[in-house]
Amino acid sequence: MKKFFCFIALSAAFVAGVFSVSSCKEFLDEAPNADQSKEYIFEDYLRAQRYLDMLYYYMLPTWVGDGKFNDYHGMLESATDMSEYTADYGATNKAFNVGNWYHASASFEVKEIWYRCYRQIRRAWMFLENVNNFQNEPKDRKTLMQGECHFMLAYYYFELYRRYGGVPIVDKVLTLEDNYKIPRSSESEVMAYILKELDTAESLVPDQWDQADFGRVTKAWCKAMRSRATLYAASPLHNPSGDVEKWKQAAAAAKDCLDYCESTGYHSLYPDYQNIFMRFTPDKVSEIIVYKIGGANRYTFNSSMINYEQATPGEDYWGYASNSPSQNLVDRYPVIKFDEAGNAIGTEDFDWSNASQVANMYENRDPRFYWTVLFNGRMWYKRDIQTWRDGNVYGMDRDPKNQLFSKTGYYLRKFWPRECKDKNLPGSSNIFGFYIRLGEIYMNYAEAMNEAYGPDNGNGGMTAIEAVNKLRARLVCPPDDKIGGNSDPYYYIKVERQENPLFPVLPEGMPGLPTGMSQDVAREKIHNERVIEFAFEDQYFYDILRWKEGDKHIGTTIYGNDVVKSGDTYTYNRVALETRPFDANRMYLYPIPQEEVYNLGVEQNPGW
Repeated sequence: MKKFFCFIALSAAFVAGVFSVSSCKEFLDEAPNADQSKEYIFEDYLRAQRYLDMLYYYMLPTWVGDGKFNDYHGMLESATDMSEYTADYGATNKAFNVGNWYHASASFEVKEIWYRCYRQIRRAWMFLENVNNFQNEPKDRKTLMQGECHFMLAYYYFELYRRYGGVPIVDKVLTLEDNYKIPRSSESEVMAYILKELDTAESLVPDQWDQADFGRVTKAWCKAMRSRATLYAASPLHNPSGDVEKWKQAAAAAKDCLDYCESTGYHSLYPDYQNIFMRFTPDKVSEIIVYKIGGANRYTFNSSMINYEQATPGEDYWGYASNSPSQNLVDRYPVIKFDEAGNAIGTEDFDWSNASQVANMYENRDPRFYWTVLFNGRMWYKRDIQTWRDGNVYGMDRDPKNQLFSKTGYYLRKFWPRECKDKNLPGSSNIFGFYIRLGEIYMNYAEAMNEAYGPDNGNGGMTAIEAVNKLRARLVCPPDDKIGGNSDPYYYIKVERQENPLFPVLPEGMPGLPTGMSQDVAREKIHNERVIEFAFEDQYFYDILRWKEGDKHIGTTIYGNDVVKSGDTYTYNRVALETRPFDANRMYLYPIPQEEVYNLGVEQNPGW
């Protein structure tokens, strides 16, 4: 029986997630030690705590997680019009960008996540069903631990929901005597379950933990997760009828989170956009709300990351171009308008038919452009980036015959600390992955409010446009005439301008969006703002799916910039690099692992 069951557990992800037999290899995913029984684990508080903590450990990779930033398989953004993965291998090129989502290189994102989520759902229920078996815990700890489990149930079900839609809901630990052919619940039923679990979790977890437990579930985690979940539920993919009440629910959830963060002071927008992602631990960055406990998404920026993830391939930098921003993305960054006195008075969209804008393509752009993209002429480390060609003579960072060089004419800057530019002596900065920051809640609010009430109707509170402008206003870029050292909150911004004179001076932050737009125009502006605010933060691919815009931003033409040099003059030309497929009949949801369909009788998603 044990041998037979192990075969099932290994061949069917769902069963592997909901059963436990000590002879199965998956038992290491279910207990601190493969030889320890359930009774042994849950008779002692510390052993039970270790078991629960694995719920955090197995949270899905963030944008610096396995198979993404710290591995050269391509970020999901390179499966969209945001980026081009330069190498001819990896999940994005071998699977997503050719429409073959079943390719082995994409198995973690498309298939293994199903397995991982159900295993951890089982873990959460195993804990909840045995929580009363240990008696030696600190005061009230059981209640807090139950709250953590209920949040994790919501978290793992949400990750299933946004990939697969409706999935089977398991609300207990199944045994061999149970019928494990559980049908898929509807999307609305799964979302209702997620929100119920978040409500339960929020009622049990604290506002804050002691420093020793920093990084565990808090009330802010629950509110932030509710904001994300309700936004997805209201979006076109999951709300095809356009039910406005769902948008109102999403707006209310975002407002609740924003109000809570403001009233408690636990979370606020961080003044230095770049330092959200590097140099400081998440507990020192007020904007970060939900992140992975421990060091699983913490990396010391090193020569390997420069070589394999972000480096330009020319002399001094030699490395892989990896995820190269596209011209599609660069075109999204607005151009800042200044008056004669040098005051920023507004923004306008970049337009290839505007000769002045094209001739000065990299001047006066949204500051987030300079923090995200390395472009031709940008000084980096010892010299300017060179993605130009002069006839058949190429700059140091361009070679169309070498897959290590960017095909787009751009290299990824975001997440690369300026003090770590030397690949041989990269310094000692860190980068951190996280799941939700307060900036997302503002954008969730803006999107939901616009759909529910329009861009300028705040329904008694902040309007959609005002929420966007909160993020723009925090992009303060003071002049660099006075640099106060590392204690200066704008130190890195000022130093950046000394190296990059194109970086704008914005002492009052970036100009806001104007009022008076139609709802449709505001929707486009809000979507665009979300794209550039969260570029390469593992949001865009899923946003495209929930917006049902796969034909616009996945199955579309990817553009680069052909920079032609003549003397000291550069001419910029938008060139098509490739056109990717997208099958709208099936690609808005992932295929459920086929063995689950066969063994468990689960209905497959349409078209797969």
